Amino acid sequence: MFLQMTAKRNPRLIRSAVKLHQDGVIPPNTYVIDLDSLSLNVQSLSETAKENDISLYYMTKQIGRSGFIGKFIEQNGIDRAVAVDIDEANNLIEHQCKIGNIGHLVQPGKHQWKKVITEIRPEVITLFSYEKALQLSGEAEKFGIKQDVILRVIGESDLIYPGQFGGIPLAELEAAAKEIQTLPGIQITGLTNFPTMQLNTSKTDYEFSPNLNTLLDGKDILENLGIEVKQLNAPSSTSCHTIPLLKKHGITHGEPGHAMTGTTPLHAYDETQKEVPSIVYVSEISHMDEEYAYTIAGGYYSRSNMENVLYGDNESSIFRKSTPIQKISNENIDYYGCVERKEDMKVGDSIIYAFRAQIFVTRAHIAFVKGVDSCSPEVVYFQRRGM
Repeated sequence: MFLQMTAKRNPRLIRSAVKLHQDGVIPPNTYVIDLDSLSLNVQSLSETAKENDISLYYMTKQIGRSGFIGKFIEQNGIDRAVAVDIDEANNLIEHQCKIGNIGHLVQPGKHQWKKVITEIRPEVITLFSYEKALQLSGEAEKFGIKQDVILRVIGESDLIYPGQFGGIPLAELEAAAKEIQTLPGIQITGLTNFPTMQLNTSKTDYEFSPNLNTLLDGKDILENLGIEVKQLNAPSSTSCHTIPLLKKHGITHGEPGHAMTGTTPLHAYDETQKEVPSIVYVSEISHMDEEYAYTIAGGYYSRSNMENVLYGDNESSIFRKSTPIQKISNENIDYYGCVERKEDMKVGDSIIYAFRAQIFVTRAHIAFVKGVDSCSPEVVYFQRRGM
């Protein structure tokens, strides 16, 4: 999905990935992330957010959720993370990263609240229900804490991805908020919903989903109860392009993830996007039959929409050799990838993929690289098997 755009906008990353693999510096099944481009992307996001008075929480699940990358992002201008789950938060706080939001995708378990409020200490916690609010409030009271929370609100016509269900129905928000307000250990400070925008059918820009109206209607409900809404958090494709659009609708917070690597959906089609593609996946031809070449895998993601790969044994010729991908079956473990065999392929050739990654659900390694513009790219941090 992103191979052509990466080759056009960041060809040196592809060359560096091939060189590092062919020189034996990195193994197959490794994501290569260009830290120089990533730092510029983060700086651009930070500057755009400040210009629009929007606060950002960075998301690391797509790029390995390590303390190393968390600190790197913070040093480049976005100072707090959103943790997809408590395990990501634990990885980040071990390196003294700051957590802005936890709970939006995965709610902490009932015995994890103590750690959340005493060690992770997020700016806000997203809650899906009164029952979770009751758990959190009870633990917060023990420590004399009044924890700020935001509620995930959902509407009848909202877009919700499979596996991400949960939240307070808009029709029940008023009653639920009244109940939650009575709990002494927490304070409602806002709302969130996901996804609030999606790529339009012509793939030329984003359009808001019905979820945005749900979020804005929810704000009115809370304000009518006398609750000061300090945070309207609208994650999904937060980027330099979308931040001003969010601002126009009164959104206060966004959560960039793919924008940091230049891989939101629009980045695949629009080369004018400010953020530059800065991630590729490197594999190697393991064996072949008459029809296909099989590549060492472990890093695929079922929604990546891959179409083609580049292949070869040196960085000079890599852009001249391309082959289609045989679609990966979601029913099987990705021990190997499968691509159409070409006559000049050799066992040991590098294979370069570019797609929207979700490294935290893979078995892949990550090489964070500096100096892709030089003849000697350097791996400054190697994260083994995405852990």
